[in-house]
Amino acid sequence: MLDEAKVAHGRLVKAYAASSNVAEATELAKRKNELSALATKVQSLANRRTMLRQGNVPLSLATDVDKVKKLCAMTLDRFVESPKSSTLTDSKRWVKLEKALTEFNASEDAVQRQDWYGYYFSRLFGGVSPEQRQQTLLTTLPQNSEALRIYKRLYTQLSQYRNLVPANALELDEVHNCSRQLTEILFVENDDVPISVREFFSATSTGSGASLELLTPEVVGWLRTNNMLNNYAVRAR
Repeated sequence: MLDEAKVAHGRLVKAYAASSNVAEATELAKRKNELSALATKVQSLANRRTMLRQGNVPLSLATDVDKVKKLCAMTLDRFVESPKSSTLTDSKRWVKLEKALTEFNASEDAVQRQDWYGYYFSRLFGGVSPEQRQQTLLTTLPQNSEALRIYKRLYTQLSQYRNLVPANALELDEVHNCSRQLTEILFVENDDVPISVREFFSATSTGSGASLELLTPEVVGWLRTNNMLNNYAVRAR
């Protein structure tokens, strides 16, 4: 009986150890997946920052990473000393790390989006929508019809990036190409449109935009009459 009890006890110990190992492995795998998702986002933002900078998009300073790097290093050192899931959760260590990485990702993403928004509206094509542009054109002319068709296609392609940061260099090249081609499109304006208004439209279709000198009372009045005044905003160069 004693021998049988010893055998039973041994089996229980092994079973308990096995279950503990499984639970530990499951917990560590969970932490690994959580950390991997956060690290992937960090890498994605770093790649996007590099891509935008290489594409000559002005960027603000990167979000301060020293605090996050220090926290990551401390957590790693502690885990190397004691490689257990409890090491990660003791003293709210994991909660702090997860919170720091999440906040960093959100902050860096917001900075890049804001910088891209400013770049889009200050450096790229600033013309009005095809529907509004058509109001000043002689649409019966074949050259205007073809130019307007191209204008619509390029304007649609460009507009999708108004609030969407390009994800890679190919998309950024697409943005720049669309902007450049839009500025090169030439239209024949309707003779009924005042010359000052036609000059204003021609200037707004360029990359540099229209100067304040072109925004004469006649132009402002015409834009207001045609419900187009709110489509323009003054920005410093």
